Amino acid sequence: MSDETTSDTGASVRCERHGAVLLIRLNLPDKRNALAAELREGLIAALESAQQDEACRAIVVTGNGTSFCAGGDLDGLRDHDPLNVRARMRRGQQLIRLIAAGDKPVIAAVNGAAHGAGLSIAAACDFVVASQTAKFGAVFGKLGLMADFGLLWTLPRRIGMAQTRRVLFASRVLDAREAATLGLVDQLAEPAALLADALALAESFCDAAPVAVAMTKAALAKPIESLDAALALELEGQTLLFSTEDFVEGRSAFRERRTPQFRGR
Repeated sequence: MSDETTSDTGASVRCERHGAVLLIRLNLPDKRNALAAELREGLIAALESAQQDEACRAIVVTGNGTSFCAGGDLDGLRDHDPLNVRARMRRGQQLIRLIAAGDKPVIAAVNGAAHGAGLSIAAACDFVVASQTAKFGAVFGKLGLMADFGLLWTLPRRIGMAQTRRVLFASRVLDAREAATLGLVDQLAEPAALLADALALAESFCDAAPVAVAMTKAALAKPIESLDAALALELEGQTLLFSTEDFVEGRSAFRERRTPQFRGR
């Protein structure tokens, strides 16, 4: 980790630069980082800024305190107000789109409870690195609700449809090891090493050409239902990538046996 700088996107979110990696810290520890409006808006702003920052190649999201994100801020909801709920849901969905459909790889460093919306945020990330003490709670049913913030799409892609039904119907809380066994967690870490491991993983993505990474991420986010669909995606994407400055640089660096200097163009 190098060139570390810190900035605030409102008090609820803190951003740190570690070279080409942006570390975003959810910062409402007294509320266990529940997704209150101020935290949601701060996280959206940080992700939007990261997407526009050419120097940022990867993003890590974690929580300050003992929780990653304890879920939605239920106290902020007005009962029997569907218009208010709908507006909040749309903003939450924008957050998930920035994570799952943005250009930059996003890694969740889950340091504690990831319940409800916190589980949805983690599942939308490209990789989940979890402390061995982390917990993942799909407790929507116990509140009389269904899974939201994209979880009905992200969870089956990670753990399969049968296990998704088992987890959601029973409102399960998974410990880190069970989550890893199911495929929800990609990498387990000792609690003290969680951030270092997540940042190291993010840094490993920074050497690749950013346009190529973005197009690969976009392709993988689509439902590829046949070989023909996969071939059509690669035909479109690879044709464009062959015309980029990054391809010219990558080919030259390969021939000259040096590290390429990609510019995202």
